[in-house]
Amino acid sequence: MRNLMSDDEWLFFEPFLHAQGPKSGRPPSNHRLTLDGNFWIARTGAPWRDLPNYFGKWSSVYRQFRRWTLLGVWDVLLDALNDAKAVPDTVQMIDSTIIRAHHQAAGAKGDSKEGLGRSKGGFTSKIHLRTNAEGLPIALEISEGQTSDYKGYAPLMEWGGPDAKVLLADKGYDANSIRDDMEKRGGYAMIPMRKNRKEITPVDDFVYGLRNQVERCFNKLKNARRVATRYDKTMLSFLGFVQVTSIRVWVKYFVNRT
Repeated sequence: MRNLMSDDEWLFFEPFLHAQGPKSGRPPSNHRLTLDGNFWIARTGAPWRDLPNYFGKWSSVYRQFRRWTLLGVWDVLLDALNDAKAVPDTVQMIDSTIIRAHHQAAGAKGDSKEGLGRSKGGFTSKIHLRTNAEGLPIALEISEGQTSDYKGYAPLMEWGGPDAKVLLADKGYDANSIRDDMEKRGGYAMIPMRKNRKEITPVDDFVYGLRNQVERCFNKLKNARRVATRYDKTMLSFLGFVQVTSIRVWVKYFVNRT
């Protein structure tokens, strides 16, 4: 099997997963293989039923993924990674990307509540992302594909994580409400202004150039086919795969540095 967790990666995950064991029912016999099965599904984009027997029974791995997702384990892991303060977070950036949804993703009750937008091209969802200066995820949010960028700002900031002194974003976030909110937070929003503004505040090209880190983060996330295309009916399951992939990006970053 390719891309299985290294021993160093597992050292990070192990205490969190064992601490979130089920209150009832049979616990997984091998948390490590179960988590690797989650990573395999995220990376390949394969249906759960095609999970190789190496990882165990597909239905057991799927149920554990859902259990960890519903328990908020991925949220806890992301919070722990950000709370470690091992990466500078003074400069942060936000952006979004549209994800094409497979037709099999439709069918849940109330598609709009599940983050599915309808357009002439089909179903779409949008991933809103906030990262630190190294392009590592701080906060994630899922919405319908047609949701404007500035509406995705508040959920990303309410998600928590460290405060930014400088927030970088493109013109899609050029709104007085965002600039005022950053000022209240003790930071500064470095966002290029639209041409119809009466007064244009210039941006520092050198600092603003760091915004490419959030684009790089999206590229890394989309290497996971279960993120690049949405197959999940529920927004929570799709968010779970985005979070799982984000956490793996974080952990690989630390492992490669040591």
